[in-house]
Amino acid sequence: MAQRLSRRTFLRFGGIAAGASALAACVAPTAAPAQPAAPAAPAEEKPAEAAPAAESQTTVEWWDAQTGVDEEITNKMIETFEGKNPDIKINRTYIAQTQGTQANDKLLTAIAAGTPPDVFKFDRFIVAQFAAQGFLTDLTEFANRDGIKADDYWDFAWEEANYNGKLYALPYDTDTRALWYNKDIFEEAGLDPEKPPQTLAELQEIADKLTVKGANDRITRWGYIPTSDQAWTYTYGFAFRGEFQDPATKKITCAHPQIVESMKWLRDYSEHVGVQNLDDFVAACAGNVCNDQNDYFWTGQTAMTCSGDWRVSQQKRYKPDGHYGVTPFPGPDGPAPHASWAGGWSWVVPAGAKNVDGGWRTVNWVCGPEGQDMFNKGTYHIPTNKKAAEDPYYREDPLHAVFMDLLPVSHTRPPIPAGSLLWDRLVASRDEIVHGKLDPEASLKAVDEVVNAELEKLGFFA
Repeated sequence: MAQRLSRRTFLRFGGIAAGASALAACVAPTAAPAQPAAPAAPAEEKPAEAAPAAESQTTVEWWDAQTGVDEEITNKMIETFEGKNPDIKINRTYIAQTQGTQANDKLLTAIAAGTPPDVFKFDRFIVAQFAAQGFLTDLTEFANRDGIKADDYWDFAWEEANYNGKLYALPYDTDTRALWYNKDIFEEAGLDPEKPPQTLAELQEIADKLTVKGANDRITRWGYIPTSDQAWTYTYGFAFRGEFQDPATKKITCAHPQIVESMKWLRDYSEHVGVQNLDDFVAACAGNVCNDQNDYFWTGQTAMTCSGDWRVSQQKRYKPDGHYGVTPFPGPDGPAPHASWAGGWSWVVPAGAKNVDGGWRTVNWVCGPEGQDMFNKGTYHIPTNKKAAEDPYYREDPLHAVFMDLLPVSHTRPPIPAGSLLWDRLVASRDEIVHGKLDPEASLKAVDEVVNAELEKLGFFA
């Protein structure tokens, strides 16, 4: 039977999706699927052999928000899966992620109407939240039946896929974060391309030398955009060794003193580069303008950016002749590899899916060794499946090796049943702080109060 949401529950989640600040709109923009040439497949990949037509075939409705390189590899995966499973036909639909938030309005609407897809690519850290609200199918029995177990995946990824002892997703990929920089622009500015910034003070000093301004003091080339890409509160908070959750009480602690200090640094740096310049950047990247090959880093409109391992595949596609470097993100006193955090995606079967068995079979293959091998090799993401991650391929590229080295020291966001609420409140808080609407401590305390109150309602502290 289709899972239907109460109007109150749906409106509450819809409000969360709509409430993210405008600053996030350009950080992870979504776009209509692009059609660039597909990247060369890894040498060990072989095309799926044609399979005999099945006597009966079931359709699996597949939704995702992938574009660019990810989309190209996904289409190859679907072709391979269908070749190995002739009784399943995948109907893939592009569904844009709601901008500036980790939620997806279209998915929530579809679940509420009893017409969700059978499989959906889902940000893993909000699995607990959607499972707590009854939006996801419990996959525990399917996993037990097919021998899927916790030891198949990295511990943090498996933890994020479970809620209250039940499995609601399978982990897909993971990633880490570091500072990317354009060596050609470094040389143009008279800087040593082999000496990236090691402290936040050096980051600001070097960024100033890389920045170019035009009329009315408007920035035409950024040295570093402090609110772009993966420069979230998490990045700065971890760089200052802050803690976002108390391990003993499980309460959210965004107002941790070190996180407050990190946001003071962000406020001061934003004032240094000009808040109006930051707002102009957001406006310039509204909608789909700064996606994929039009990303400010690939166009040379910013010289440094905090980003992830997925850029390795993008660089090979969009700027194969460019020269780039990656270094652990700078901290207040030196390099801060601990500033990195591991995110990543999962695949779920939404509550009310019509083809749960077919959905599970699809998710299990996609997130298993073979599916992860295809996706992660094609996109330079990091596998969460331990068997897939053993491949030395992931260290062959020296840029990607940096991200692999960061995995042991990377943090994860608190896996709580109010994950997107926490995310959206932190985005709004960052906007308040950057624009001087609230001082950092007051803004972050407000985040803690709202999120902990919601967790209390959900019985999370019981």
